[in-house]
Amino acid sequence: MIESDSNKFFKNLKKLQQKKYRQKTQTFLIESKKLVEEAIKSNSKIIDIIVNEDYIKNHKLYDYKTVILKNELFSKLSNLNNPEGIMARVKIVDRNLEFNDKILILDNINDPGNMGTIIRSAEAFGFYDIILTNDCVDIYNYKSLRASMGSVFRVNVVVKDINYIKKLRKDYVILASSMDGIDYRQINDKKLALIIGNEANGISDELFEISDKKIKIPMRGENESLNAAIAASILMNGLNQ
Repeated sequence: MIESDSNKFFKNLKKLQQKKYRQKTQTFLIESKKLVEEAIKSNSKIIDIIVNEDYIKNHKLYDYKTVILKNELFSKLSNLNNPEGIMARVKIVDRNLEFNDKILILDNINDPGNMGTIIRSAEAFGFYDIILTNDCVDIYNYKSLRASMGSVFRVNVVVKDINYIKKLRKDYVILASSMDGIDYRQINDKKLALIIGNEANGISDELFEISDKKIKIPMRGENESLNAAIAASILMNGLNQ
């Protein structure tokens, strides 16, 4: 049992709250029984399970190396107001560059809740390959992980620059969401890549210029735009019909 916050292992766990340390170690932390079980079910590379004293009193442990923290230490590590008492350290795996017929491109998505929700919707609507531009929020941010509800373990997410995305035009029709586009229900292309832009500023000029078609969601009332996660969900659902 680890009892002190000066313990080296505990200090390294705390560092995993920082993106640069996650990138350096190629590991990330997940928290909650739900996420841990989703990671196990998805055959993720779990390094170890971290639990507090109370958890081991009331739950059966999983068949992984398990580290026990004092309740107070676990609370210091937790991002939840009411910690469930279980986390896991997971290895970031190499991603696949062989894509399916439908790709989602996320351009400078800044909100971790939006990121996680979009990833969850992408799995639901068959967009299993996701390309992030370099300025997107980290998918291993704890808020992104929680909002994804485990989908992050089952979709293929890669980070690429504009030059890589340009090359997709050889095989895919690039669609950009736009207020001035055509109704997305008119799209019947089989191989497509859908771009969803930043919450405040939309799609960058560079990506907008390389798109083949501009599409929109017809709306009633006086709303001019939708939340990025909602718009992405509607478009992915419609384009998956």
